Amino acid sequence: MAVQRICTMEDKPYLRALWQSCFGDSDSFLDYYFEKRFIPEYTVCTIEDDELVNAMYSYPVNMYIRNYIVPSAMLAGFSTDKRYRGRGYMSTAFKILLTKLSDDGIAVAPHTPVKHESYFPLENYTATDTSFISGTADKPKIMPASVNFGRMSDIGKLYAAYTLFASKYSGILARSMADFRLKFADLISDGGEFIICEKNNEVKGYALYFNGVNGLTAIELIYDDEETAQSLTTALAFIADNKPIKIKLPPDCGAMLEGCDKETIRHGVAALANVRRLMKIVFAEETAVIKLSDSVIDSNNGTFYLNGETEEDDAKADIEINAGHFLQFAEGYKSLAELESEGSVTVNNKAVAEDLDKRYPKMKCYICDEY
Repeated sequence: MAVQRICTMEDKPYLRALWQSCFGDSDSFLDYYFEKRFIPEYTVCTIEDDELVNAMYSYPVNMYIRNYIVPSAMLAGFSTDKRYRGRGYMSTAFKILLTKLSDDGIAVAPHTPVKHESYFPLENYTATDTSFISGTADKPKIMPASVNFGRMSDIGKLYAAYTLFASKYSGILARSMADFRLKFADLISDGGEFIICEKNNEVKGYALYFNGVNGLTAIELIYDDEETAQSLTTALAFIADNKPIKIKLPPDCGAMLEGCDKETIRHGVAALANVRRLMKIVFAEETAVIKLSDSVIDSNNGTFYLNGETEEDDAKADIEINAGHFLQFAEGYKSLAELESEGSVTVNNKAVAEDLDKRYPKMKCYICDEY
């Protein structure tokens, strides 16, 4: 019989072996990840036949939701030994991990499933969109003069560029300087590189990428304006040197490359771990009454004032909604009017819903990070 539980440090070698077999990452990246990113208290595993056959990881971070900093946790490394797939381990592991996060006061847990809709049954709906430029770009004749290759000693002066960029979006990580340095350590540990755009001795943006024999993949491109975004994109095409290229961008970025295609897709999803914590941060002064249902976190079920206080009378609910769709509204990905038109919310008080939509409008939702 399978046993599913929170991990201990003694599980580390078995977790690493499972990760290696499922994802095939380099030894240098695994050395780094399990030294710097692995936190056993925020990892769940499944033991069956005296083997560790399934795992789910998380890493506590902060996130911007409507410009408020919200305690969150990135979910990552969903992995199951191929001999034990299809047994429903992941759903139970997910509930164990989300309950742990909720108990610890973590409000939201974003992640990027391989199949976007695979966690919809657990009320993890679309939270962010992403644009991708992909194809084989025509190589520019020269590297843009404002762009140069970066060094680890440059990281400190790049931080302001990220914080200014992040202020434009909801659902993006609110990185501390320590988080920022760790992001670059992630990159370097797996053979990645970065370029910097500077004008008048001021950093305007940067791009993180991996450049291999089979092509170039840019995983993060940060910029102050469209000119900088295009300069960095053009520089990446120059570095790719007629190899296939794929560049991840926010959905409102206008950068483009000759010879490539561009598409915007639903990309990230998010789980609501602790609704009261989220409400108290984002909607602290609100008195609308929300009846919430949640199939994963028991404590999220109930009727609440939007400020996070409990209301005992369900009949007073202005709005009835499940956890995942509430998070879409809270983050600014969808309006209550949109959700109502989709049949995803019951509005008992139209005036309240319209007022909330007016004062909490939709926002641009994007996240750079995914693991």
